[in-house]
Amino acid sequence: MKYIESSYKGNDKYLNVMLLNDLHIGHPSVKIELLQKCIKFVLDNKNNTRVLLNGDYIEGVLKESKGDIYEQLMSPKEQADYVVKLLYPIRENIDGITCGNHDFRVQKSTSFDVVEIIAKDLGIKEKYLGTRGIVGFSWNNVFYSIEMHHGVGGGSTIAAVENAMKKLWKSDSDIMYCGHWHKEMVKVIKRYTINKRYKKVIETQKILICGNTILDTAEYAKRGGFEESFPSQAYLILNGDRNKKHIEVNWIR
Repeated sequence: MKYIESSYKGNDKYLNVMLLNDLHIGHPSVKIELLQKCIKFVLDNKNNTRVLLNGDYIEGVLKESKGDIYEQLMSPKEQADYVVKLLYPIRENIDGITCGNHDFRVQKSTSFDVVEIIAKDLGIKEKYLGTRGIVGFSWNNVFYSIEMHHGVGGGSTIAAVENAMKKLWKSDSDIMYCGHWHKEMVKVIKRYTINKRYKKVIETQKILICGNTILDTAEYAKRGGFEESFPSQAYLILNGDRNKKHIEVNWIR
């Protein structure tokens, strides 16, 4: 599993981490204004905000794949180019990028890794994690780690999503972050670690986060028989005080 250290070099009291996933650029139900709102948040707080990208940037419908090829608004190449155009202003804030199942459709059919191309065009090829990876944030003598995997398989209920995420969670990271299921889900889990120096057990906070989507899922959900929801994207606030390590999850709608 690949590990990347965040490029953040400041000493702010708090660090924001914007979580962007399931953009599905090219689908007619995409709410571009929501993505633009997220990008504006990053630009307005550029000095203490980092960005993680977690798959399904394009709709990527091909002749042999699921979905209506005539419904998508652009070709897969045009979709990828538009993703680059949208994200280019915040490229310097991006610390990690993974591949989603819609992105992988193109690679499976053509051998071209569309996410690798997007990362290269954004100038962040070294931030590409592939299918999964971990990003670490270290400043003010405090450390947080986020394991990323886009997600896989069905998940019609929150309980199903939670179980799927726990199976995908392969590390002792502070956060397990997925997308894929188009649901807002945050689950705080208490874990215990042993402090060998002071010979005592310490409570720690671990979090499961399923990011949502920028799709207006009304028509999308009706056709697929899925649960309808409102589009949103999550961002974290990480406390930079090592004595008060804390993670807050917020949503931009």
